[in-house]
Amino acid sequence: MIEALYIADSTNTLVYEYSNSLTSPQFKTLLPKITAATSSTDIHQTNDIIPLNSKFHLLIHHESSLIFYVLHQYSQDVNPLFPTIFVRRLIETIRDYFGDLKTPSKIEANNDTLTLLLYQMLDDTIPYYTDFNKLRDLVAYKSLLSKFLSSASSTASKATAALKDTTGISSAKEESDIPWRRSNVRHTNNEMYVDVIETVSVILKPIPKKVGAQQFDSAFYSTTKAAAAQENYMISGTIDGEVNFVSRLTGVPLLQLIFNTLGVKDITFPSFHRCVNLDTWRERRGVLSFIPPDGKSTLMKYQIDLDSQYTSNSQRMGLLKQSTIDVDFICRENSNEFEIRLHFGMQVTKVESVTVEIVCQDPEDQIKLNRITHGDFGFKGNGKGEWNLRQLKSGISPVFHGSVISDLHKDGDKDQDDSEEKSESPEKPQAKYTKPSYIRVHYLHKGSVPSGLKVDNLKIISAKGLGDTVKPYKGVKYITKSGNYIIRS
Repeated sequence: MIEALYIADSTNTLVYEYSNSLTSPQFKTLLPKITAATSSTDIHQTNDIIPLNSKFHLLIHHESSLIFYVLHQYSQDVNPLFPTIFVRRLIETIRDYFGDLKTPSKIEANNDTLTLLLYQMLDDTIPYYTDFNKLRDLVAYKSLLSKFLSSASSTASKATAALKDTTGISSAKEESDIPWRRSNVRHTNNEMYVDVIETVSVILKPIPKKVGAQQFDSAFYSTTKAAAAQENYMISGTIDGEVNFVSRLTGVPLLQLIFNTLGVKDITFPSFHRCVNLDTWRERRGVLSFIPPDGKSTLMKYQIDLDSQYTSNSQRMGLLKQSTIDVDFICRENSNEFEIRLHFGMQVTKVESVTVEIVCQDPEDQIKLNRITHGDFGFKGNGKGEWNLRQLKSGISPVFHGSVISDLHKDGDKDQDDSEEKSESPEKPQAKYTKPSYIRVHYLHKGSVPSGLKVDNLKIISAKGLGDTVKPYKGVKYITKSGNYIIRS
């Protein structure tokens, strides 16, 4: 399936090459086809596939300053996502071993370890070992070859003894029958943490309506005869959640994670780590029974479709207003002024950060700050501006009041002045106004999640090798953040 892997920098200079066959082509022979294919497409897109012939395709994956090329066989009987999933898993493994891939030097300095990793991850061109914990057992963080090169002054007897010890340990570890967990795990401080993270993605459209005349007179609002009130209509909305787990437990523990019934009732399309016992979930929905991988892992991912789960718009918007952040986006009639108001839900006690990205219709438009109650504003050019807020507490409603300065508005003022000079009619032509096209909200807060999912209990069912007297530390954290949170004008 996967015949070869090539890693190059942003200029397509080869950094690393791995081949499963002597007949695999060299990177320089593929470079003309790569150049021809990428010149007619967006070279910065994350994934692309170049068909070389009827049998072989080349997958291109961009990651930081590196480009991964995967030469693989094409067949209708094979899942076409296999190469993509493999290269993503490989990148996660490389980061786990070498850190962030900001420069090609990380690959060049650890090419021997990377070769050992690929040797274990591929078995006759087919993905084999891809779990972190299994790879840690099979491939040391610093390869044996690197140790030999860095310790040239060591005697041959010490090197031979080290080789025998390493071989013996690896052979013992390979006997583990739990592929996602390391063998002989030992921790001085036994602890486990659960992170419930939900990402809110919605598209909202304000529906303005007139209310009775009211008077406003303050430092931030001008006196008007009527105030425009509105409600947001949710065009589409989803909540994507994941349950991350950090395990630092000695031995081979069997754990049980129990969620509240109210939180799991709306969960759709759940997917689980292979350590989770699916039979337990089917019999008792909301209960995860598993032997955890050592270190970090994602136990479950799920999605809540707000369009199908809630029948009315008031129910969908009520969920946002109660559990997360609601936004009022008000564009004044016959004016280039607009206003943004943030409202924090009743369950939100503190907001870590909020960024409101304001996008104008024309890239030439400029955004002028008129008044602001919290945070700071910066115009970024290309018709975009950002309102940034940090460390906000509940009980406040930040307000941003601005205006759009555009060539269209200036032309309207100019036409108005010219018409006043040339025409004797007292009637003035209507000025041309513009407004932002939409705003995008980025935020992060802790303490609750919109779905209401909570951990009722996390207990150890059995703990082989842990000891009866050991009481591991437990921690649970809830995080809510925004995905594509867009409000149209």
